Amino acid sequence: MNIDMLHRALTALPPIKIRQRAFEGAFFSATLIAMAGWVYLITLLLAKLFLWLLG
Repeated sequence: MNIDMLHRALTALPPIKIRQRAFEGAFFSATLIAMAGWVYLITLLLAKLFLWLLG
Protein backbone atom coordinates (compact mmCIF):
# COMPACT_ATOMS: atom_id res chain seq x y z
CA MET A 1 0.00 0.00 0.00
CA ASN A 2 2.81 2.41 0.80
CA ILE A 3 4.56 1.55 -2.46
CA ASP A 4 1.38 2.29 -4.41
CA MET A 5 1.06 5.72 -2.80
CA LEU A 6 4.72 6.44 -3.49
CA HIS A 7 4.29 5.40 -7.11
CA ARG A 8 1.31 7.73 -7.50
CA ALA A 9 3.26 10.59 -5.96
CA LEU A 10 6.20 10.05 -8.30
CA THR A 11 4.00 9.84 -11.41
CA ALA A 12 2.29 13.09 -10.40
CA LEU A 13 5.64 14.84 -10.09
CA PRO A 14 6.36 15.70 -13.76
CA PRO A 15 3.12 17.69 -14.36
CA ILE A 16 3.84 19.65 -11.18
CA LYS A 17 7.36 20.43 -12.40
CA ILE A 18 6.02 21.41 -15.83
CA ARG A 19 3.47 23.72 -14.21
CA GLN A 20 6.15 25.22 -11.97
CA ARG A 21 8.51 25.81 -14.91
CA ALA A 22 5.66 27.39 -16.90
CA PHE A 23 4.87 29.72 -14.00
CA GLU A 24 8.54 30.68 -13.68
CA GLY A 25 8.75 31.33 -17.42
CA ALA A 26 5.64 33.51 -17.38
CA PHE A 27 6.93 35.48 -14.41
CA PHE A 28 10.33 35.92 -16.08
CA SER A 29 8.79 37.12 -19.34
CA ALA A 30 6.50 39.56 -17.50
CA THR A 31 9.53 40.88 -15.63
CA LEU A 32 11.46 41.35 -18.88
CA ILE A 33 8.52 43.20 -20.48
CA ALA A 34 8.24 45.48 -17.44
CA MET A 35 11.97 46.20 -17.51
CA ALA A 36 11.83 46.98 -21.23
CA GLY A 37 8.95 49.37 -20.55
CA TRP A 38 10.92 51.19 -17.88
CA VAL A 39 13.98 51.45 -20.14
CA TYR A 40 11.79 52.86 -22.93
CA LEU A 41 10.16 55.37 -20.56
CA ILE A 42 13.47 56.58 -19.11
CA THR A 43 15.04 56.84 -22.57
CA LEU A 44 12.06 58.82 -23.84
CA LEU A 45 12.22 61.21 -20.88
CA LEU A 46 15.96 61.70 -21.28
CA ALA A 47 15.56 62.39 -24.99
CA LYS A 48 12.86 64.97 -24.27
CA LEU A 49 15.06 66.58 -21.61
CA PHE A 50 18.01 66.68 -24.01
CA LEU A 51 15.90 68.26 -26.76
CA TRP A 52 14.43 70.72 -24.28
CA LEU A 53 17.93 71.77 -23.16
CA LEU A 54 19.07 72.25 -26.76
CA GLY A 55 15.95 74.10 -27.83
